[in-house]
Amino acid sequence: MTTRAICASLATVAAFATLASLTAPAIAGELTKEGCVDAHSRGQDAREQGQLSLARKLFLSCAQAACPSLLQGDCARFADDLGRLQPSVTFVARDGSGADLPDTTVYVDDALLLTRLDGTLHDLDPGKHVVKFSNGGHDEVVTLVIGNGEKGRIVSARFGAVPVASAVTPNQAAGVAVVASPPSRPRPLPAKLMLVGGSAMLLGGTALAIIELGKVPSGCSVSTHQCAAPPGDPVFAQASDAVGLSNVGWVVAGVGAAVAVGGIIWYVTSPTSAKEQRDQRAIAVAPWMTATSGGFAVSGAL
Repeated sequence: MTTRAICASLATVAAFATLASLTAPAIAGELTKEGCVDAHSRGQDAREQGQLSLARKLFLSCAQAACPSLLQGDCARFADDLGRLQPSVTFVARDGSGADLPDTTVYVDDALLLTRLDGTLHDLDPGKHVVKFSNGGHDEVVTLVIGNGEKGRIVSARFGAVPVASAVTPNQAAGVAVVASPPSRPRPLPAKLMLVGGSAMLLGGTALAIIELGKVPSGCSVSTHQCAAPPGDPVFAQASDAVGLSNVGWVVAGVGAAVAVGGIIWYVTSPTSAKEQRDQRAIAVAPWMTATSGGFAVSGAL
């Protein structure tokens, strides 16, 4: 052991010598050689069993000057080590509003520890403990598991229900009238139907146009409207029918696209509350179609 370690151990012994003589007079006794040896042996047993508080008191007793110097060194070092490992807690009790309740009795593992809370630290052995707080005829039980070296842990109990804050808004507290917003209303169903129907027309028309273009005979050109065949050949009729149905498909697809876009615009711009519906003018959307084109018409104003 170095000189610095011996000095630190002796300083620890000096700081706790009075505590050991007051809290464990039966352990220290007259500090005979036999008593010092017994305290040294019992301290080691208590330490192995996890009883750090008892072991520390025993080591403090055999670290005093009345014991043999060899035992003094061991006991001082053991007491110093246990001082670092010894967990400590402080007990707090409050009522439902958060006010402290100092007149509270504390039991730890059914043993009376405090009759009044004073905010000081108290040593506990590491492990599981059952802490009972008693105040005004009411008990609160807390299960605590504390580890080696855990210092200053707060163990608290609350007596009484926590008051529930009333649901008052800042405006109501200031006397300002609060007007509930009008109930929301669902988006218009016709807009949804236009979106679904237009999408179906777009897909169906496009499919029809592509399929019919595939039926045009290979000897005919859609762009030039000519076929490499003699007059009166059936390929002319086949090409004409295929191109005609393809055009119908493209028209249907165009109308479907227009209807779907109209449904989207209606859906997005439609009012969602009764107030918005009163403030917004009516908008009418109607599809139109001719033999060669199609679209939709919008009437009204925002």
